[in-house]
Amino acid sequence: MLDLAIKYEQELQLKFTDLWMNDTYKFFYNYSYRDKYKAKESTWTDHEFVSRDKDGKLLGYLAYSIDRELYSAKSLRIINFYNDANMVFVKDLQKFLSDIFERFGFNKLSYSVVIGNPIEKSYDRMTHKYGGRIVGVNRNEVLLSDGTLNDLKLYEILKEDYNFMKTRRDAK
Repeated sequence: MLDLAIKYEQELQLKFTDLWMNDTYKFFYNYSYRDKYKAKESTWTDHEFVSRDKDGKLLGYLAYSIDRELYSAKSLRIINFYNDANMVFVKDLQKFLSDIFERFGFNKLSYSVVIGNPIEKSYDRMTHKYGGRIVGVNRNEVLLSDGTLNDLKLYEILKEDYNFMKTRRDAK
């Protein structure tokens, strides 16, 4: 179940701190340093959510920034704390993505992934499923905690393309 992240700030601080030196999650941070997690106190610039199972276990964190001038969502931040295909998290992720266009009415979603991140292929599939496209690659754009410079793959989904794909899915 999706819920507002601000309600779980302390729990998220512990979760994120536990991941700081974990190489499995080095791609999530997209840079070589870490800051203590601090929930946004307003939904004006960011929307932050958590995924929780029916027992209240914190499964993941899902967020994006907002460009109010263009009324678009950008800079997805998605992390599954258990690195598995938990169906509750998967359903929450689908709702999170559809809410961007359907509930909040944003015109566009733009996001990126570090090339080489194990989740890259999932981002490619997700982008295709929702009618988006790969915009391009920025070379040597991200310095990871291991000191390597990595390329960044850029994506976008426009609301009109999302709606077209949703109509096609609903028609099946």
